[in-house]
Amino acid sequence: MDSDSDFYGDEETISRLKARVDDFNAETWWKSHNDVTSHAFREDFEKQPGKGHLHNKFEGRIGAWQLNESIDSFLARLPPATTNRTPGFDWIWVANPFIPGESSGAVAAFKQGGEERLRMLSKFIAMSNASGKTPFVAKRGISKEREETVQDLRDLAIACNVLSGKWMLFPEPGNVNEVWGKVARATANNELGTAAKVETRVESEKERLICIYTRDFRDKGDIARVLNRMRELEFVRPSGKQIYYKCDAWTEIGIYGGNEWDIPASMYSSNEVFLYIKDNFVLRRM
Repeated sequence: MDSDSDFYGDEETISRLKARVDDFNAETWWKSHNDVTSHAFREDFEKQPGKGHLHNKFEGRIGAWQLNESIDSFLARLPPATTNRTPGFDWIWVANPFIPGESSGAVAAFKQGGEERLRMLSKFIAMSNASGKTPFVAKRGISKEREETVQDLRDLAIACNVLSGKWMLFPEPGNVNEVWGKVARATANNELGTAAKVETRVESEKERLICIYTRDFRDKGDIARVLNRMRELEFVRPSGKQIYYKCDAWTEIGIYGGNEWDIPASMYSSNEVFLYIKDNFVLRRM
């Protein structure tokens, strides 16, 4: 563990840390820590069964829809309103059967590099606040470093192929079966994203989280397409309460709302993406 003198260092220590932070390069870090390359990911994907076949990446999982059962049977078997959480059974899942199982990416490598980058940011924040600089100057420096950290984390997620993300819904307990039923049917019919999940019950009065996944957080067109279908299903509307899209990379390294680094937990809001749809005439191509 670093000593207090390392953590609250003098100007020389701060300069040394700043140089270390500046030298952090996501792509270089990834290449130096792993033998797996993007070619390997591409080769793995190409081995997946061809189009025209149905796929289920949750095959055999008792808490997931199976290809040999109807959606009606699945929803009757695992209604989220009354399906209690047990150890290892936190979620009910449905996969889009028209999308081949994608590579999961190098999640462990991303977590290692991402957590190291966040530790650098934590030290930078602490030393900036203890440096004797005016609050305005310290805050400005921290803001700049935070922006650079977010970019480094995005670059690292891309290098490690940790690209999936999800729109999040929070239906009330009395509505969760209805909302989940629509989500499950639309996912199974290839109308939404790659998969979806809903929380099992812990508290009868607690809102339930439903996640609707997309393959790539960089693909704003696809994210917009999924949001528009969600609008058609009446989960969200442009003039209503916002919902949010979060990349899985952030979840893997513990970036949630109110985090210590003040990094936004979500990547997009529904209002932002609705504006994107309007400005780019995405609806005309849907």
